[in-house]
Amino acid sequence: MKRRNIGLKWQERRGKALNVRAVRDNPLHVLSNCCAHGFFFDGVFCRSMESFLQALKWEEPGRQRQICAMDACEAKAGAIEGWLANQTVWWRAEAIDRQGSAFQALIRKAYHAMFEQNEGLREALASMRNTKLYHDSGRQDPRKTILTDAEFCSILTEMRESVTSVSACPTRKRRLFFDMDGVLVDFESGLAQQDEQTLKQYEGRYDEIPGMFGMMKPMPGAIEAVHRLSEHYDCYILSTAPWKNPSAWSDKVVWITKHLDDVFHKRMVITHCKNLCKGDILIDDRGKNGTSEFEGEWIQFGSAAFPDWETVVAHLLREKD
Repeated sequence: MKRRNIGLKWQERRGKALNVRAVRDNPLHVLSNCCAHGFFFDGVFCRSMESFLQALKWEEPGRQRQICAMDACEAKAGAIEGWLANQTVWWRAEAIDRQGSAFQALIRKAYHAMFEQNEGLREALASMRNTKLYHDSGRQDPRKTILTDAEFCSILTEMRESVTSVSACPTRKRRLFFDMDGVLVDFESGLAQQDEQTLKQYEGRYDEIPGMFGMMKPMPGAIEAVHRLSEHYDCYILSTAPWKNPSAWSDKVVWITKHLDDVFHKRMVITHCKNLCKGDILIDDRGKNGTSEFEGEWIQFGSAAFPDWETVVAHLLREKD
């Protein structure tokens, strides 16, 4: 309801020139690069477009990922200006001429990814058709800024032309649930880190060992698979925690925060009744706790059909083609 009311305000202004500014009380803040429209681009999570743009100034891929995951203000605060001297920016260890066509293509590809993955943003832009957009706080010299005000507004206009109406917006992404133990997480790796006394004490009920679920290692290929699939699906964790091991509930959050917080931040459901969750696909290794009654497609990880993450990814990306 709130989004629709905002949309009506935009429609009331249709036909007038509107200033896109990064000010929260400005109705056009939703189109600002600083607005937190999280999206995945080339397997990298970007918290905002501003975060992505600032990351382009860093050569080292690991540092780029860190900048991309920051909020806009934090990313801007740590900005560096070394790229200005030779007008070279970077993406995934590849040097790119800021003044060249490859840079323009990269920027537009990133914007397309952001709009494709944020329905509210598409609706907002579509509701402002026939309205001139401008940005009075941007710089005009392309040699002194990562994106000029003219480039920014030009891209917004291009995006708007491809989203001519709210009804023309792409359909939602299919919702994909991931189980954890035996799917994303290697349960045996947690046991391997326990001493003999602990293993003897909890024999027959290893899942009750305190703190163990936070120690486990990822399954082979799991992290890479999640990042690839998150570009095409709306991803969530759907897991069960042992009832008699209270620490397991928080340990699972610890594990996600350590390994996949860029994908599953506040996207986690822990339940013993997975069939009550509405979704399209569930990747789980067992049919217990409601998995076999799940309303969508159940991909049984570790089965003959899906023995590893390579086969799962191949199947799910083939469905998207």
